[in-house]
Amino acid sequence: MGRSRTEIILSMLKGLLAAVALTLLGMAGIAALAVYARASDGLIRGLNQALKCLAILTGTLTAVGRGGERGFFTGMALAIVYMALGYGLAVKLGGNAFAAPGMLGEILIGAALGGVAGAVLSNLPAKRRRAAA
Repeated sequence: MGRSRTEIILSMLKGLLAAVALTLLGMAGIAALAVYARASDGLIRGLNQALKCLAILTGTLTAVGRGGERGFFTGMALAIVYMALGYGLAVKLGGNAFAAPGMLGEILIGAALGGVAGAVLSNLPAKRRRAAA
């Protein structure tokens, strides 16, 4: 049975909120690591990339769920919006301008990750609910 357009948009918003919440928590942890453990720039960059991937996976899991519909496109769209919002916010907050090819490459990699995660999730069997006793 197909879901309505409103249900799809609401599930994507829920997934986007989950990804953003995880990102905020993760960035606080990375900032604490940078300040107190004096982590190197390379380590911080690597943790930042891992956090983006984990946030996209979490958002896709929240939006699509096991056995969900339109997982590939939902995951891909969610990842593109998440990455674009992240870059837009970073530039707005005074971050350096990003090189367009690098930024586009990261957005495409994020979209591929979200699409693959959504496709895998939508092909998993849905969780069974326990019958009320």
